Formats: sequence, C-alpha cells, structure tokens
Amino acid sequence: MATSELLLLGIVLFVLIDFSAGMVIDYLNEANKERALSPIAAEIYNPEEYAKSLAYGSAKYRVEMLTSVVSTVVTLSAIILGWFAWLDGVIRERLSNELLITVVFVGVLIVVSMVGSLPVGYYSTFVIEENFGFNRTTRKLFVTDAIKGLLISLGVGLPLLFLIALIYQELQSSFWLVGWLLVSAFSLFMFIFGTRIFLPMFNKLKPLPEGELRSEVEAYCQSQGFPLSKLYEMDASKRSTKLNAFFSGMGKVKIIGLYDTLIEKLSTKETLAVLAHEVGHYKRRHVYTMFAFSNVQTLVIFSLLGWLLGNPNLSRALGSDTPSFHLSMLAFFLLFTPVSTILGLINNSFSRHNEYQADQYSIETYPGAREHMYSALKKLSVESLSNLNPHPLYVAVHYSHPPILERLANLKK
Repeated sequence: MATSELLLLGIVLFVLIDFSAGMVIDYLNEANKERALSPIAAEIYNPEEYAKSLAYGSAKYRVEMLTSVVSTVVTLSAIILGWFAWLDGVIRERLSNELLITVVFVGVLIVVSMVGSLPVGYYSTFVIEENFGFNRTTRKLFVTDAIKGLLISLGVGLPLLFLIALIYQELQSSFWLVGWLLVSAFSLFMFIFGTRIFLPMFNKLKPLPEGELRSEVEAYCQSQGFPLSKLYEMDASKRSTKLNAFFSGMGKVKIIGLYDTLIEKLSTKETLAVLAHEVGHYKRRHVYTMFAFSNVQTLVIFSLLGWLLGNPNLSRALGSDTPSFHLSMLAFFLLFTPVSTILGLINNSFSRHNEYQADQYSIETYPGAREHMYSALKKLSVESLSNLNPHPLYVAVHYSHPPILERLANLKK
C-alpha cells in the first residue's frame, strides 16, 4: 500500500475514532443525569427547576448528536470523494499564484463552514433557547452577528494565513520557528487588545455607573494591588438572560466586564465575590501560565508542521497530485486529532485546578466571600439550567471549570 493511501486510511480512521468517542462520551453524559443527586443539589433546584434542567440538557444533546453525525458524514465524504482536491483544482484553473490559491481555498472553507452552521445556530437560538426562556436575540441581530463573525474570520484569519504561507514558501526549513513566533506575537496582541477591538462590534461596553457596586469594586481592586484599567458593564441581555463576567488583558491593560444580567441578578457582595475570583486568576498568575501553555501547544504544532509539511503524500492523501501548503496543512490537522485531544485534556485539567485556586483567593481576600460565592454560583446554575451530574469523562473532555456540585462542595470545606 502506498504511503499516501496509508495516510488517507489514518485520516479516515482518526475522524471515525474521534466521532465514535465523542458520541459515546455524550451518551454517557446524557445517561448520567439520572444518577442520584447529592444533598447539595436540593439547595440549587426545586423539583420543577431540576426537571427543566434535565429537559434543557436533553434538547441540546439531541441537536449536538445530529450536528456531529452530519459534520462527520460531510467531512468523510470530502476526504474520500476528493472534494478538497476538486476545490483546489477549480481554484488553480483561475489563479496561478500559490499564496492566493491558499488564501482563496481556506476562505471558501471558512464561508462554507459558517454558512453550514447557521441552521443549527438558528434552531438552537430560536427553538431551544427560546423554549427555555433564555433567548432575547432578534432574527435581525442573529443575521448581523453571523455576517460580522464571518467578516472578522476572513479579515483577520486570511491575512495571518497569507503571512504563514509566505514564511513557509520563503524559509522552508526554519518555517516552524518563525511561524510560531508570528502566531505567538499575534496571540499576545489579541490577548491584550482583542476585547477592546472586537467585543464592541457585538456589544455595547459602558463604564460601570457610579454607585455602591463601582465603589466596592474599585476599593477591593486597590486593596489587592490590582491595577484596573477599565470596568465595564456589557449589554448581554440583548442576546440572553444568562449571567457571566469576564477578565481580559495583561500587564497594565486589564479589563473587567460584568454582564448587565449578572448585575441585575446578583447582590453587590455576590458580585464582588465573583470579581475577587477573577482577580485571583491574575494574582495567582493563571493568566500567564495558561498563555504560556497555549504557546507551548502552538510550538508543538509548528514543530510537527515543519517536519511533515514538505511531504507530498499529505496532499496526495486528499486526492491531489499537486503538492500544496493548504492541502498538506489540512491533512496534517486531521492526522493531528489524537495529539490535539491529549493537549485539550491537559489544558482543561489545568484550567479546572486554577478555578479552585481562584475560589480560594476570593475566600482569603474578600470578607464573607465563601458564603457570597456559594450563593452566587447557585444563582448562576439556576439561571443557566446547569447539568448537576455531568459524567467524569465528559468533564475531562469539555469542562474548563469544575462541575458545579464539586465546586460548591469545595467551598463548604
């Protein structure tokens, strides 16, 4: 059997394994909801709310199952029937510049992928989220968000891809190092300034109004030596009733954003306990360690890319006799699935560990935070109809935060 045929077999096998493992894990998670709840659960949901959370989880599970089946069938069809090679050939009939061919090829895939995801996004928003009382998105806003998301993906992703392809074309052997440095620099820029640049395109960010909450937040940040650049209230309620807060930036650029829904539903002390948790991520250097780990993952990817990308059998595995940067890269990432899964498991494990540390920081630095964080998390769970019994395998693969009952139990210690 030729090398390209072995690579094709490996790609198909990895896609099928990834799909099968995902289906099994999702099924176990769905079945696990029927397991007996701990006594803490009674403090979160009454019987009616608990039944509603189960129905919400099942509705999302069915959509995710269908989405997974369709996307896997389409992916396998594209691989086996040579659709990627066909698209490459169509573009080559019209363009001769290899860099432009790469940009157009990936641009078409981005457009097709985003357009293909619209029916699922529409159903999830206007049927599932609507039926369970979460949705506030209008159809006009849904379409506008989709268009903006597509334009940002193309406007940011394609120039970056062009530079990476250019580096590969010019440097070859040292491509992996320079490419990694470029992506790392871009990631750092986005980490510091991304929120300020892109979030206002979707939401209005206004300074948190003067009052008790702002005064308490500023006093707490000052007491912790946390140089807060901006404190925003975000109009999340125009899309959903769910609650959240976010922290972004590093160095002297630090932004805290509070959803207006969170400000509405939580007391000042509960909000401060949540904010103290976010400050804890900074003070415990989670921001820097996770950013560093992300760059280590990128280094692993680029070092493997530099080693394998010049192999013409990668393009042949997808049905093309013309070696190309984009087809080889696509084949590489399909083959990279097992490594990507392992890195994701490690990343999620670190993240869950960090959440416990941030909770502990909140307890240590904000008086009464244990009780206020406890009540805040219960409200957050009810408002989002959280699954109280996720399967451990599902948690390992998908959860960047500890399951809510484990987190509450930890707060009680």
